[in-house]
This record gives sequence, C-alpha cells and structure tokens, in this order.
Amino acid sequence: MIWLLRLLVLVLALTALQTLLFYLFWALDRRRHPPALLQPLVPWKVVRTVVLEWWAMSLMVLAAPLRFIPWRRRLRPAAGAVPVVLVHGYGGDHINFLAMQWWLRWHGFSQVHAVSYVPPVIDARRLAQQVVDHVQRIRAATGAAQVDLVCHSMGGPLTRYALQHLGLAGQVRRAVFLGSPLAGTRLSNLLPIPGAAHQLRYQSPFLSDLNRLGEPPGDCRFYAIYSDMDNFVFPADSARVAVGENIHLPYHGHCALLYSPQVLRRVVQCLDQPEPAA
Repeated sequence: MIWLLRLLVLVLALTALQTLLFYLFWALDRRRHPPALLQPLVPWKVVRTVVLEWWAMSLMVLAAPLRFIPWRRRLRPAAGAVPVVLVHGYGGDHINFLAMQWWLRWHGFSQVHAVSYVPPVIDARRLAQQVVDHVQRIRAATGAAQVDLVCHSMGGPLTRYALQHLGLAGQVRRAVFLGSPLAGTRLSNLLPIPGAAHQLRYQSPFLSDLNRLGEPPGDCRFYAIYSDMDNFVFPADSARVAVGENIHLPYHGHCALLYSPQVLRRVVQCLDQPEPAA
C-alpha cells in the first residue's frame, strides 16, 4: 500500500512540474509575442487555471492503465443516429475521452466511439490514415453514411489532412476541434521530438502546405473550441479555423479541455446544431 501512495505522490509531482514548465513557456511566449488584443489576466483565475490543468494532466496519467481493459462497446447498427468518433491528441489514447463519452451518452448520443492511433513518433500522414481507417470501420459496422468527429489537440490536424488528402471528405458531417494546433504551436519548436510532434511546429511546412489549400472538399462543418491559456498550443490563434465557428473559452488549460463542464456543454451544442437549410 505504501508503494501505491509513493507512486501517486510521484505522478502528482511530475505532472505538477510539467504543468508549471509548460506554463512558463506559455508566459515567455506571451511576453515575447503579445497577442494583437492583449487582455489583462485576472491573477486568481490564472492560479485556478494552472491548478485545474495540473489535475487534468494527473487524471490522464493515472487513468492510462485503463487502456489495457477491453471495455469498449460492440459496434451496432446506427439506426439513424450519426456516430460520434473521438480522436485524441499527441501521446494520448481513447481513455482520455472517458468523461466526454459519459457526457455525450448522457445527453442522448447513442453512438460514441473513442479511437486510438499509434505510435505518435511516426509521420503525421501515417497517423491520419489510421483516423481514416477507424472512421471507415465504424461506418461499415454501423451503416452510417457520415460521422461526427471530436478531435483533441493533434487529432485536429490529422483530421484536416485526412479530409484534404486521404478521401475522408464526404464521410464527416461535423468536426469539433478542442485546442487543436491547426497552424502549429511554438511549444513544438522548443521540444526536439521527432515524428508528428516535429510536424506540429508553428507554421511548419506540413501545416502551412495544408492550410494553403483552404477549405477541405465536402460539406463538413467546422467548430474550434480554444483558450488563451492553452499551455500546449500557442499562439492561441493557431487553434482557430478559417472557415467555421470559433469558440473562445478563456482560462482553460490544454488537458482541462477534455474535462471542463463548460467545454462539454459546448461540444453538445455543436453536435446538436440543426442542419442548414438546403
């Protein structure tokens, strides 16, 4: 029992260190590259944001062993429902979406499926193909013509690439991005990590070429939920979409976007919006 307590203390200490370190990077970047509309920060809200981000990061790490439990539901015919596919971010997995899965099912979404792609150190294009494979597998099993995607962090750029280059266009009705570095993040410029993380550098050739292509083909509707205190994605404008709806929720850390009741409510609103008139 003592070793479990020591392990818990170690996890909390390491996640606290990472949270503080990434917020230090965020603060230095904000000072060096002040946003065009620089809003003063409320000190107590900043402290609350950092603490909640620490707890969210800790929860993700402590829940990681659950990935080895075969708890996923069997795929069944959609019966008219549009399946919701949840795509995690860099280094994550489907367990990151446990809270969101529960929330969406509680709000009447009967077809909610969290997927995983591995390993994150390979080329982002190959990871994007895994997203396509998951979508096609779910569509084939449920009989659904289209799916809705909720993408956290790197899941957003992978989806954008798949829509533009891998034939995913037409198979996705809506895509909701949560803190997705669609134009990259300066954090990746600071961390010498190979593979997909390197391709997520701010205005990297991979993302710049993708964004130059403009709106992906098909009729997918885009929603971007982002925060000015995202300690993984800065500048914050990098998480905005050029075509679609941008929803700014201040004082949210990157991992906290997965658990915040405010974010969860917004995701439901995006998925519940009526179809535009023909």
